[in-house]
Amino acid sequence: MEDIHGRPVHRVWLMITLMAGTFCTALTTNMLVTAYPTLMSRFNISSSTVQWLTTGFLLVMGIMIPISAWLINNFSLRRIYLAALSFFLVGLLISYTANSFAFILAGRLIQAIGVGITFPTIQNVLLVSFPADKRGTMMGIGGVVIGLAPALGPTVSGWILDNATWRDLFGIMIIPVVLVLGLTLIFVRPVLPLKKSKIDQLAIILSTIGFGSLLYGFSEVGENGWGSPSVLIGILVGLIFIGLFVRHEWPQTNPFLNVRLLTIPSFTIASLVTALSNTAMIGIQVVLPMYLQQVRGLSPLHSGLMILPGALIFGVVSLISGTLYDRMGGRRLGMIGAFLLTLGTLPFALLTRSTPYLYIICEYTVLMIGVALVTMPITAASAVDLRGIQLSHGTAVNNTLRQVTTSMGTAILGSVLTNVMTTHLPRHALLDSAPLVYQSQSYQAAMDGFHAAFLVATAFGVIDFIFACLVRDHPREVTA
Repeated sequence: MEDIHGRPVHRVWLMITLMAGTFCTALTTNMLVTAYPTLMSRFNISSSTVQWLTTGFLLVMGIMIPISAWLINNFSLRRIYLAALSFFLVGLLISYTANSFAFILAGRLIQAIGVGITFPTIQNVLLVSFPADKRGTMMGIGGVVIGLAPALGPTVSGWILDNATWRDLFGIMIIPVVLVLGLTLIFVRPVLPLKKSKIDQLAIILSTIGFGSLLYGFSEVGENGWGSPSVLIGILVGLIFIGLFVRHEWPQTNPFLNVRLLTIPSFTIASLVTALSNTAMIGIQVVLPMYLQQVRGLSPLHSGLMILPGALIFGVVSLISGTLYDRMGGRRLGMIGAFLLTLGTLPFALLTRSTPYLYIICEYTVLMIGVALVTMPITAASAVDLRGIQLSHGTAVNNTLRQVTTSMGTAILGSVLTNVMTTHLPRHALLDSAPLVYQSQSYQAAMDGFHAAFLVATAFGVIDFIFACLVRDHPREVTA
């Protein structure tokens, strides 16, 4: 393997370095959820305030992903990755040494800049640096990093909180990131072709306001409901500015983000399949721990351990799915994966207060097998008709679509859970006159909310299966 200047590159160490760095950044994406109660108590803040550690993180990450396409095409891989890891490291140090919640949040937002760059960067390297017949295998390996790390986050954070302090949630990552920075200086070379262009400031402003407002609007649904001004204004402003962004970018010869790729059916359909599968998975990962902790009374660590087997199986199947894609293409894998995803999600709508834990673990594992069969193989299939510089733009568009769809889906699930639960709650007066009846009806209201949310996640799986049936089969295209 050679870089763009014809100099030899150690491919194995290049990929080890990129995957190690991406694993470090990906591990923190949803790691802090189990730390919310600890931070609320330590800094005397409300639940809506502490949630900004995740909401703000996703907002900044969603804003950076579209910008990553321009960065990848204008700067060398080493420079991009060093910058991403440096932002991430500075953010870790700020949060680790913080004495107030404001500084923890500031550090968290800086970390998101690095994460928003590393995710699309490694996907682009995998697509560009390997031939089409090996692309599925490498994307499967990449799926272990991008998919497994976030799934391990809650379990890792639960263990840290049980054995150390909240600061160690950030401190534990500092030394590994420093080591990866050293490896980056040694092994990362400019293997991606550059096509430099002037930075489009108007495009950055429009995309930042558009995607930032849209994601903010969706993030407020769980707290304030769909009818609140913050939600309606956020979504409306987001849609308007995204529309202006698309109108500005469409006629450009060298666009900041090539939105015209969405006119390629094979790319758009495959991107929707990965986005919907990710939405269903994240939805379950949000709602299931709530059920385990609120209804079954499990601790954050134990609820994290409940989903750990599924996360580990996800990593194993991701490796296998890449090889399967190289042999049989994306359509059949996508259909099987979407079917298993739906099959693993539907039984959650039948959970009770006494459902065996083994049953829950098995169903979640089936779901994660389905997601693993969809995510990276179909991401590889989305690039079947893309060439050259289109790959970097395709990666950015794919990840942006996934981010927006996941935020929207999570907002829908959260609102369904809250609305159904609130609607079915007994009258407060019943608490004094018949406390046992009130307790029983409150439990049933909570279960009705969880059942409704799980049914919505199942609907995402059904829609995902329909789109998976339309994915272009790569091997058949090659043979033709």
